Amino acid sequence: HVLAIKSDGSLWSWGFNGSRQLGIGNVPDTNKAVRVGTANNWAMISAGASHSMALKTDGTLWTWGNNGFGRLGLGTASGLFNSPQQVGTATDWAKIDAGNLSSMALKSDGTLWAWGSNSGGILGDGTFSQRNAPVQIGTDTDWQAVSLGVSHTLALKNNGTLWGWGAGGVGQLGGGTPGNTPQQIGVLSDWAKIIAGSESSLAIKTNGTLWGWGWNTSGE
Repeated sequence: HVLAIKSDGSLWSWGFNGSRQLGIGNVPDTNKAVRVGTANNWAMISAGASHSMALKTDGTLWTWGNNGFGRLGLGTASGLFNSPQQVGTATDWAKIDAGNLSSMALKSDGTLWAWGSNSGGILGDGTFSQRNAPVQIGTDTDWQAVSLGVSHTLALKNNGTLWGWGAGGVGQLGGGTPGNTPQQIGVLSDWAKIIAGSESSLAIKTNGTLWGWGWNTSGE
């Protein structure tokens, strides 16, 4: 499925709606963009495998779709939610990333939060326990970006260092140590952007060069 925000702040979606991930009710799949609600203050979006996340300009966090494994962060671990639901009452959410069965977000104070399935330690909270509501990952306040793969997570800190955790069986952690807490990948501090794929990873450095590692059977 696809999510999009227009310049007027309205939210739109289209594609598969089997898990209510479009946020437009229990309706059939659609190949045309349909408006989600009537709000005009949407600021950021992220489409997971079967759930969706969004931020409003007031810093509130919203999720909808499949709540299996607690990936919506609503305090429960079941149900299909066919319209945006607010996650807690905080108004300081800054960045979001919806994964396969999990979700992650950064707050404006640089803290990192995660919830949902914790298979392989993908949440990074030091456990392998499912989380039905956001939990803070460590105590650091210098996180800049985060990206969820299917079995691993990548993150950047403000100082340009690269971090990873979760599974690493096909090299998706770039030589980092698999586990359930953030581990620095290498010693470089010139990383600028990241994205975690299914079992592979890509990153851009501050000099504009592009780097990749992990599963490469199809040339990823």
